[in-house]
Amino acid sequence: MAYTPERGDIVHLQFDPASGQEMKGPHYGLVVSRKAFNNRGLAMICSISQGGAECARTYGIVVTLMGSGTDTQGAVHCHQLKSLDWRIRKAKFKESVPSMIMEDVEARIEAILFG
Repeated sequence: MAYTPERGDIVHLQFDPASGQEMKGPHYGLVVSRKAFNNRGLAMICSISQGGAECARTYGIVVTLMGSGTDTQGAVHCHQLKSLDWRIRKAKFKESVPSMIMEDVEARIEAILFG
C-alpha cells in the first residue's frame, strides 16, 4: 500500500515552485493535517529549516526540533504553513515528531491565524 502522510510526520519533498520569502527547493516539512484530509492528495505542511530564521525566532513563530529526540534538526516554520500536493512533490516519510512538538506547532499556528 502506498504511503499517505499523517499528522506529525516529517516528510522530505520539493517546495518549488516558490517565490519571495517562501522556502525553495527540496526540504523537510512537518505535516499538520490529518490523514483523512491528506488522503485526497493535499496536505498542510510547515517547512523545516536549519538556518537563517532570526526574524521568525524573534517573533516566536518557529518551533525547534533540538532536544526533541528526532534525527531531523532545525526549526519548524509555523508561519510557512502551506497546502501542498504531496504526491506531485514526491513526499517521502522520514520520521514522526513527539506529541509535545505537534502541540507547540498547533498552538503557534492558532496564534498566527486566530490570535
